[in-house]
Amino acid sequence: MSQTGSVSDQQKILVMEQEISLQMEKLIPKMQEMANSYKLRNERSPFRNVLNVATDAASGIEETKNFIRYQLGRRGASQMWGDTSGGEKFAIALVDKIDGLRKDAKMVVAKMSERLETELECSWIRRVHLRLLQLYLGNLVRYQAYLSKE
Repeated sequence: MSQTGSVSDQQKILVMEQEISLQMEKLIPKMQEMANSYKLRNERSPFRNVLNVATDAASGIEETKNFIRYQLGRRGASQMWGDTSGGEKFAIALVDKIDGLRKDAKMVVAKMSERLETELECSWIRRVHLRLLQLYLGNLVRYQAYLSKE
């Protein structure tokens, strides 16, 4: 393990996961509110494929957003992506939410720095943003499954 100052990478990751968990407690109700404003019921879930892209080791935030946009544009895609009952197309709203997670990632990294009493590199923001994205989409998959059975 490499050391940065006196804080190990393991310590950073542990604190990161704790802070992300606290942040998800705030994000999940907001995700549910957004999901409820769209017609996500009675749809075979297209989120699994998006989640697979988001969790692939070779993928990242921009790849995931691009895949969501692709779903909106491809022939034969779920109509859910183009649903506008929540105000704008669902795919666009989801990409906007993903972009908004960067602000949450910055807050998590600031709290990590405070708790660890060390300045963290900018790469931690991207790392936390990606993890928040993965958790957000994972929770959206589960919530959509719930909505489809309600």
